Amino acid sequence: MELSQVRYFIALCKTLNFTRAAESCNVTQPAFTRAIQKLEMEFGGALIFRERNLTQLTELGRTVRPHLEAMIEAAEAATALANAKMGRTASSLKIGLGPGIGAASIASAVREVTSKLPDVTIHFEESGPAALIEAMLMDMLDCALLPEFTELPERLNRWPLYTDRALAVLPPDHALNQKNAVTAKDVLDEPILVGEYCGGFAKQLADTTGFSLQLQRCNGAATQLLDLVAAGLGMALMSDRLRYAAPLTTRPFHEPELQRKIFLTSVAGRPLNVAAASFVKLCRVKAFS
Repeated sequence: MELSQVRYFIALCKTLNFTRAAESCNVTQPAFTRAIQKLEMEFGGALIFRERNLTQLTELGRTVRPHLEAMIEAAEAATALANAKMGRTASSLKIGLGPGIGAASIASAVREVTSKLPDVTIHFEESGPAALIEAMLMDMLDCALLPEFTELPERLNRWPLYTDRALAVLPPDHALNQKNAVTAKDVLDEPILVGEYCGGFAKQLADTTGFSLQLQRCNGAATQLLDLVAAGLGMALMSDRLRYAAPLTTRPFHEPELQRKIFLTSVAGRPLNVAAASFVKLCRVKAFS
């Protein structure tokens, strides 16, 4: 599969017209058509349905489109990073992290950016959704990871990255460590520490089950709340995408399973520097893997 074939197919997806798509790619229509046919042979089926003046994507075409778009995004990101490295232009990458969202899930994208741009400065900002949205609109952040229940203004682009799930985070000597998984009934009599940066799983549990939970509010950073868990003040419900150090222990939480989608967001139409633009493209590619 050649990258030019992929570009032709994406152009055709946008125009649904062979003539206009060929013109936009600066190639003759016969050559354009042969490239699409070759791509269809490689996928083992038709990608485009043509009947008189009607051109539509087939089911196979709709299925492969986001993956091929991701290939183009990855190629563009690699080219931009390579060009920036040659120019050795200092840059920055400013990423917002919403409640209970860590950097581990995007670490590989950050690593790819820094490997090509070693002079880039990485800045993380942990805060609530409203503060992160305001910071993006004021051009103080390039992008932010936010949970699905956040009300996003129309000015923000959004792309789904991953789904995280709740873990029961426990002190080392807690009785629930004897269980393979923890359920809602198991925590009815347990103090559950909650804070602004826990991710909202305890509230989701209360809303889903209607149970009256023993919630202990602890304002401050997530690390401080986890210190209290380690000290035996209670347990917490937090994301399985975070990293928990000893002596804390974790158990999967089921019945019900608590989960949320995490979106990458940025201001629509605002130009980003090379590091930030490449990071966004790399994240979008990895979301399909």
